[in-house]
Amino acid sequence: MPVRAALPAWRATAVWAAVTLAFATIMVQAWRAQVEHGQFLRDQGAQRYLRHFPLPVQRGSIFDRHGKPLALSVPVKTLWVDPQIFSQQHQKWPQVAADLGISVNELQTRVHNGGSHFAFIARQIDPERAEKITALRVPGLYSLNENRRYYPAGSIAAPLIGFTNVDGNGIEGLELAYNQWLTGKAGEETGLRDNYGHPLSLRGPAHAAQPGKALTLSIDRHLQYVAYTSLASAVQRFQARSGAAVLMDAQSGEVLAMVSYPAFNPNDRSDYQAALYNNRAIADTFEPGSVMKPFTIAAALDDQSIQPDATFNVNTNCFRVARFCIQDDVRHNNLDLAQVLKYSSNIGAAKISLRTPPADLFHMLRQAGFGQSSGLGLPGESSGTLPAWQGWDIARRAAMAYGYGLSVTPLQLAAAYGAIANQGVYVAPTLIRQENPGAKGTRIMPAATAARLTQWLTGVTGPGGTGFLASIPGYSVAGKTGTSIIANGKGGFHKNQVNTTFVGFAPARNPRLVMAVVVRGPTQGWRYGGVVAAPVFRVTMAAALQSMGIQPNPALLESATAAHQASASETQRWAEGVGDAAH
Repeated sequence: MPVRAALPAWRATAVWAAVTLAFATIMVQAWRAQVEHGQFLRDQGAQRYLRHFPLPVQRGSIFDRHGKPLALSVPVKTLWVDPQIFSQQHQKWPQVAADLGISVNELQTRVHNGGSHFAFIARQIDPERAEKITALRVPGLYSLNENRRYYPAGSIAAPLIGFTNVDGNGIEGLELAYNQWLTGKAGEETGLRDNYGHPLSLRGPAHAAQPGKALTLSIDRHLQYVAYTSLASAVQRFQARSGAAVLMDAQSGEVLAMVSYPAFNPNDRSDYQAALYNNRAIADTFEPGSVMKPFTIAAALDDQSIQPDATFNVNTNCFRVARFCIQDDVRHNNLDLAQVLKYSSNIGAAKISLRTPPADLFHMLRQAGFGQSSGLGLPGESSGTLPAWQGWDIARRAAMAYGYGLSVTPLQLAAAYGAIANQGVYVAPTLIRQENPGAKGTRIMPAATAARLTQWLTGVTGPGGTGFLASIPGYSVAGKTGTSIIANGKGGFHKNQVNTTFVGFAPARNPRLVMAVVVRGPTQGWRYGGVVAAPVFRVTMAAALQSMGIQPNPALLESATAAHQASASETQRWAEGVGDAAH
């Protein structure tokens, strides 16, 4: 047998050296992986199986001035399915559809309308209802936590507050105007998902959700209710097209109520009608009629075109200006300024305006807020129209005196009369509650002029005045009626179609509150501002005065009773609106 040669000793040494070197290399690489690059590699691995799940964020609530809720976010559930898994559970679809209150065909449509691994079958339903469905333990059916907006005041404040879409973003009203303020920042939590992307376990929040900020309005929910119901009653009683009203604090500019009718239910928008969603107090413009006469007189007094004791002969059936015939409904002889307002004389107002440089009247109206935005920032707000004075011919100058040739909103009227009530100082309206209500404004007329207008406007609501139905027993009320014929867009006017208005403030001796009421297109009864709009003012203002703790004056209670007994026939005559229609 041949003898095998012995292997060289160095070969064994080389093998052991190679093994040792390999082992050392592995150890070095393991050390580098565990120590030097450990965190990096762990993060890379986590990215391949950890996912970030969004956490629902709470939208900020909206409150009235007393902390009563006007908009809240309530917890709800959303149901979704993985179509690839859920489609294999057809035998359980009838039960799911029945619990959702839909047909199996509708359920199938919702499943197929989604993506390959995700489809909504029910958005924002009550948690109890969702739990009943998830308790069926149907493979591929899951739930999400969400929030849904709820509006406790319903239609009463709907055009003002607006609403959000299903994703919680404001799309109308204050919800849109303050969307950034109310919207919080969604959070995230980290967890594991399976191959289908379904959550398996959570590892705690990566970023906590930041809720939106609360918004406290100047609105008083009780007064909002009173204004809305009284306005709705007037619109229904006179079968009008629509109405709007604004109640303000004359000194601070805070809006206490802003209502529109008809409105909508923000908690159920299944019967969506676009016309119901307008905030008519800021969006609808109209020729205001006789409620503009106080500003005509103020402009004439301020530039001394007339004196406070001036009188005007209005004893004519037709005061002709250019090709137009200006008329009063009741013929008078000589009227002083107080009587021009009390009897709403168009002829008197036109004569005053024709004595006044048009630039001065334009400047007065512009300073009073007409022809420009109020600054509230609400979507859909109109600035109205106030044509430049350089284009006014003699007919336009006369018509502007009694509220034709320009267009305004109810909010603009309330704010402008607020300047008269506030001793001639215009304060911009605000919907946000003021912690320090000592607001600064802009003087638009001397305090003496505002005082005279206040005194004269008090006569409008007294016996024989066109606005006596706005009077409140025990309180002095200053105000003005307006009835304007609606233009037809063809250079003329619609026959028997009018807008009716009343704007006033109380108590006249120390004004605190101002209100504008507009009822558009009444078709039944006496269609005059003193009949249709004035009672809405009376009901709402009486409630507001009581709410603010302003007590009635006993002396005024006695005088009101005596005046009512002494002038019943005259009162009835003016209650029917005689003397207030503008032509």
